[in-house]
Formats: sequence, structure tokens, C-alpha cells
Amino acid sequence: MNIIKTACLSLLLLIVVITSAQAAPPELFGTSLIADIAERVSPAVVAIESVHYVRARRRSGFGDPFLDRFFGHLFEDDFMGFNNVIPRRGNGSGVLISPEGHLLTNEHVIAGADEILVKLTSGKEYKARVIGKDMRTDLAVLKIDAEEVLPHVPIGDSSALRVGEWVVAIGNPFGLGMTVTTGVVSAVNRDLSVDRERSYKDLIQTDASINPGNSGGALLNTSGELIGINTAIIPYGQGIGFAIPVNLAKRIVGDLLAYGRVKKAFLGVTVQTITPELAKYFEIPLEGVLVTDVVKDSTAYRAGVVPGDVIVAIHGQQVKNIDDFHSVLDEQRVGEKAQIKIYRKGKTGVFDVEFWENPASKSPLGVTVKKIDASLAQRYSLYVDQGCVITMVLPDSPAGKAGLRAGDVIQQINRTPVLNEQDFDQVVARLKSSSQAVLRVVRGQTVNLLLVNIE
Repeated sequence: MNIIKTACLSLLLLIVVITSAQAAPPELFGTSLIADIAERVSPAVVAIESVHYVRARRRSGFGDPFLDRFFGHLFEDDFMGFNNVIPRRGNGSGVLISPEGHLLTNEHVIAGADEILVKLTSGKEYKARVIGKDMRTDLAVLKIDAEEVLPHVPIGDSSALRVGEWVVAIGNPFGLGMTVTTGVVSAVNRDLSVDRERSYKDLIQTDASINPGNSGGALLNTSGELIGINTAIIPYGQGIGFAIPVNLAKRIVGDLLAYGRVKKAFLGVTVQTITPELAKYFEIPLEGVLVTDVVKDSTAYRAGVVPGDVIVAIHGQQVKNIDDFHSVLDEQRVGEKAQIKIYRKGKTGVFDVEFWENPASKSPLGVTVKKIDASLAQRYSLYVDQGCVITMVLPDSPAGKAGLRAGDVIQQINRTPVLNEQDFDQVVARLKSSSQAVLRVVRGQTVNLLLVNIE
């Protein structure tokens, strides 16, 4: 009897389970979930065409010096009525983030563009202007002016992502038009160097298909919320794509909308990596960064930080090396208060600081300079008395990538003498984004001409 009751109960439970499964909404099993997300969000993902105008070389003449001297002008494009400016076009994607027409994309999608065109899924096309961009994080904010209220993507929380979660990528691969692909979060907090110019931190890795042209497109969770900006692929890595976490993008977008640039948090210290030899000699921990200089009147100076201190944590985040130091600073906002943990003479202490804006972030070159005086000449062991000495360089700035460092003396920029801070500011203000500048730089007793690519 008990056996019969048990069998009946088991059969009843099985029927309930089967009935529940059949009655479950289909989106629970993904049969319409992706389609719903694509239908809802695709109108807020746009195709971007960046146009670079390149001047064509003049056409050939007669090939005879005598004839070319008198009649060669007949073969010039301008004389013949030809347009000798050739447009070169690149494709990418973008995500509308406001009903007013603000959109988010990758900086490399629009870098150096003379004209930016944005095409909606409706077929409407607009010219876009750059509100602000940041090469370090590879993010840019554009604006289009439309008469109607535009669709925009709801913002999610990338910190809540788990490996294995389903994600949806929407973009404009190869300029074909809006394309939807799916995959999972393969990993988080990935670091990646794409080339000498770009390195990324804390990327989302996914196996959702991301191809050239997808850059700047949307990576969405299953709620249709933006959790990343599709950014990079590894050419030799089949099925591996990366996206910038939206939580990082939110901070960058806030600065770009408010100031047109990213305000870099600043402690007012110069630090270096601790080598095993230094750790042994100074009897300090190997993990951390060694403070080599403190800017007078900076937040660290006022807090009591001195050269020789070892910074081991900032705002509760461990600092093991110089990369950690810069990564943690990148996450901080100007004006925020925090605590830094310092190792000094065998003991650790906590110092209260407030993050200031790094003055070097205001310069297109990414440096701060001072007119040479006696104290600076002694401090940096200078052999010249004319020019501006570099006092600070942002690591990923144009100057930093060109190899400039504190103590270098800039005497000329594009052949214009630079004798003081005013000269420097005036010349730098004339530099255009995506141009180049030739600097006459003195390091020690050596004079060099250095080509710097301006972002």
C-alpha cells in the first residue's frame, strides 16, 4: 500500500513539474528574450562613419623639365577643376545615452576625423560634433541635433556581472548595418595591450561575436541594460571580444559632459616601482610604490606624506606596484576624500587626503612646466638656463608616450621659442588634436628633436 502511495505521489509531482515547465513563459528559456532585447534596444545603437579628408598628390606633367616649367600647371588638379581632396572613411558604432542626442563610442572610432556622420536604424543621418574624448580609456561623447526625442539605452551595473552570464552585442560590423550577436561573459577584469598606443584595464571578455565596425557598440545584459562598450578584438583570437565596463564609462561621460575632458585625480606625489634591491637596502616592503617626490602644497604634502614613504593602499584598495597606483587613481573623482595607507620606518599609518585635479591633464601634451630658476636648476641638475623644465608628466599622455620625463627642458615647440610658462601655454593652445609637434628638448647635456603625436 505504501509503495502504491509513493508511486502515485511521484507521478503527481512529475505531472506538476511538466505542467509548470509547459506553462512557463517562453522568454524564460530564451526563445524570444534576445529578439525582444534587439527590438527594444537596436534603435538606440547607431552606425558611425568617420571621414578623413586627405589631399591628393598632383597629377603628372609632360615628364620634360622644360615643358613642365611652362605648362605643368595645366596638369594640376585645381587648374583642371578636379577635387584633389580624397575622403577616407571608417566605420564604427555608437550608443545613444540621452533623449537629447548624446551618444557614447570609442575614441579610436572618431580619432582624427574631419567629419563624423551618424546614421540611425530609421535611416536618418546626422552630422555629429565631439563633446569630449579620452584616449586613455578609449571613450568619446558625441552629440547629434535631432528635432525628435531620440531612443536611448538604459544603463546597467557592470560590477554585478558574473562569468557565464548571457550577453547581447549590437553594432555595425564592417559597415553592414545593425547586427545582433549573443554569447556569455567569459571573464572580467581583463587587461589588454592592443598596440603601443593603447592599453586597457578591467575589460569584460565575451565570446559574443565582435568584428571590426562593432567598436563603440552596445554590450547588454538580459534585461536590455548597457553593461559595456564593445571595444577590441584580438586579430588572432577567434571568438574573443572585449568591452569597456559601463561603470567606468559613467564616470568618464560625467566629466566629458561637464568639462569636455576627463579630470585626472591627483595626490601630488611622484612614485616609482620598488625593486628587490631597493626593498633590501631601505628595509621596506617589496609590494607598494616608493614616494620619490612630493609637490609642495599638494594634498599629499598637507597630509604629511614625505619622500621615502611607501604607499601600500589607496581608498581601501591594495597598491602592489605602479600599475595598481595609476589604476586606483583612475577610479577616483576629483574632490573626493579618501585615506591612503603608508609604510614608514617599520610602521604603517593612515593619512586623510582629498583628490585634486592633476594639473598636467589640462595640457594637450600632458605635462606641467616651470620657467628655469636657480632652485629648479639645482633640483634637476640642469646644464641650461633657458627654457621650461618639465615638473610632471602623465604616464599615458602624448608627452609620456614620447618618452619625456620630469627634468627635461623644452626650449622650442614647432620652432617657436619657449622661455616661460606663458610662452608654453600660448604655443600649446595652438596645437590641434590629432596633429604632431616637434619639440627641442634638452636632457642632461644632450639636445634632441622629439616628434610628439597630439591626441
